[in-house]
Amino acid sequence: MANDNFVGLTDAQIAAAASEVDPVLLAQGIELIHAEKEVPLRKALRYHWRAMAWSMFLSLALVMDGYDGAVSNAFFGLPSFVNTFGVVVNGKKGVPANWQSALQNVGIPGGFLGLFLCGWCQERFGSRKTYLGGMCFAILCVFLFVFANSLGMLLAAEAIAACAWAIFNTLTAAYAAEICPIQLRGYSTSFISMCWGMGSFIASGVDRGALNIQGNWGWRMAYAVQWAWPVPLAIAAFFAPESPWWLVRKGRIDDAKKVLNRISMKGYWEDRNIDAYIEVIKHTDVLERAQAKSGSFWEIWKGTNLRRTEIQMGVWACQVFSGTAMTAYAVEFLEDAGMSTTTAFNFGILINGMNLIGCLIDFVLMTRFGRRTLILCGLNVLALMLVLIGVFGSVTPTHATLQGIGACCAVINLAYHASVGPLTYTVAAEVPASRLRARSVAWGRASYTIMYNATAQLTPRMVSAVDWNWGAKAAYFWLGGNLGVTIWAFFRLPETRGLSYAEMEILFANRISARKFGHVKVHDEAAAGDAKFADPEGGDEADEKEKGVVYHNETVQQPQVAATLEG
Repeated sequence: MANDNFVGLTDAQIAAAASEVDPVLLAQGIELIHAEKEVPLRKALRYHWRAMAWSMFLSLALVMDGYDGAVSNAFFGLPSFVNTFGVVVNGKKGVPANWQSALQNVGIPGGFLGLFLCGWCQERFGSRKTYLGGMCFAILCVFLFVFANSLGMLLAAEAIAACAWAIFNTLTAAYAAEICPIQLRGYSTSFISMCWGMGSFIASGVDRGALNIQGNWGWRMAYAVQWAWPVPLAIAAFFAPESPWWLVRKGRIDDAKKVLNRISMKGYWEDRNIDAYIEVIKHTDVLERAQAKSGSFWEIWKGTNLRRTEIQMGVWACQVFSGTAMTAYAVEFLEDAGMSTTTAFNFGILINGMNLIGCLIDFVLMTRFGRRTLILCGLNVLALMLVLIGVFGSVTPTHATLQGIGACCAVINLAYHASVGPLTYTVAAEVPASRLRARSVAWGRASYTIMYNATAQLTPRMVSAVDWNWGAKAAYFWLGGNLGVTIWAFFRLPETRGLSYAEMEILFANRISARKFGHVKVHDEAAAGDAKFADPEGGDEADEKEKGVVYHNETVQQPQVAATLEG
C-alpha cells in the first residue's frame, strides 16, 4: 500500500513475511536500525571502526586496477616504451591507435569472465574465499607483464589480468555494502574509488620516474611495482571476517553473530539485542525472495529488480560518459599540442593527484548531501570544464591555452572524484537486493566494461596526432555524452542515503519515483504483530504506536526496546 506520504508492504511482501517473521524482534531491530542512522559520524566510527578498517583494507585491491589502467595509458607517451614498440608514421614515432585501442579493449573477455565468476563464487563461497583466490591469481598475472617482449604478449597479459581486476571490482563493493552499518556505508564504498585514484596517482609518479631510466626496464619496472600489493592483501583476506548478510542467507546465524561482535566495538552488542538485528537481516531477505526466489543472474531482469538493474547500468554510464575520458590521454594530447614531455608528465601527476583530493572532498560532502545531489552537481561541473577545454582547443595553441587545458583536466578529475566517481560505487552497491547484490554489481560493472571499451576505441583516435587529431576539441563530443547521462540521472536516479536495505526493498516494490525516493516514510506492517490490520491511512498514528506499529524512519518508544539503545 502507498500514498504520497508513506508506503507499506505490497501484498506479495505481506504474504512472504506473514509466516517467517517474529514481529517483536523485528520491531526491536527496526528501532536499532533507526538508532544507527541517528548516531553521529564520529561515534559511528568509534563503534564500528573494525568493520570500516576491514572494508577499506580489502578495497586496496583496486589500487592495482587503477594502477594498471593508468600506467598503460601513459606508456603511449613514454620514450622507452615508444622506442621499443612504436612505429614511424608521418615522420613521427608512436604507438598506433589500433594497438592503443587493442590494449584497452583486449580485457573485455577476461573482464566478463572475472565479473560473472565473482558474482557466482561470492554468493556460493563467500567474499573471503573468493577474494583470496583472486589475489593468488593476480600474483601470477604480474609475471606476464614484466617479462613481455612484444605488444602481442602485453595484449595477452592484459586479457588474462583483466579477469583478476574484475573480481575485485565486484567483490569489494558488495562486501563494503554489507559489512558496514548505514552511517559508514557511503564512506566504505566510496573509498573504492579513492583506491582506484591512488593507483592512477602512483602510476603517474612511476611513469614520471621512468623517464630517466634507459632501455626496456624503463617500462618493465613500472609493471613490476604491482607485486607490492597482492601478498599482504592475500594474508589479510585469510583473516578477514565474512559478510554477516551472506552468513544469514546461508543459515549460519551463530557465525553471523560472531562476525557482528568481531567487527564492532567490544561490548557494543552487550547493550543491544543482536537477535533483533539479525531478525531485520532475515526479514529483508524474506522480502527480497518475493522478487528473487533463487538469487540467480536471470532474476536481476525480473520484477522490480529490472529497475535496479537499469540504475546499475545508468550510474556506471555516468562514469563513462561524464567526460573524464579526456583526462586519461591528457599527457599525449598535451605533448602533441606542443608541450614538452617533462611538463606534460608533470601535468599528468597533477591531474591524477586530483583523484585523491577529490575523494577526500567527497567524504566531507557526504556528511551534508545525498548521493543523487552530489552526482548531479558533479556532472554539471564536468560539463562546464568540457566547454572550456573545447574552447581552448579551438584556438591557436599558446602556452596559456595549454596551461588552461591542463588546469581544466585537473578540475575534471577533482570534481569527478568528489562526486560521480566514488558515489557510483556507493549507489551500485546499495541499490541491489542483498541476495542479488554480488550478481547485480557484477552485471553493472560488465555494462561499464562494454561502454568504457567502446569509448576506448574512439578516444585515442580523437586525441592522437597520427589519427583524427581532434586534440582538445574532443571535449565537445564528451559534452554531448555528459548531457545525456545528466538527463537520465535527473529522472531515474533515486536517493539511497540513510535508507536500510529493507526500506529500499519496500520503496522499489511500491514503484516510488526516483525524485521522491528519499522523502517517503516507510511503514513495515510486519513489525506490527498483525500485518492485515496495520493501516496507517485508517487510524491515529499515536494509537498505532501503542499497538506496536513501527515506521522505519522513526523511533517507537517501547520501554523494553528503548532500553537496548542506551549507551
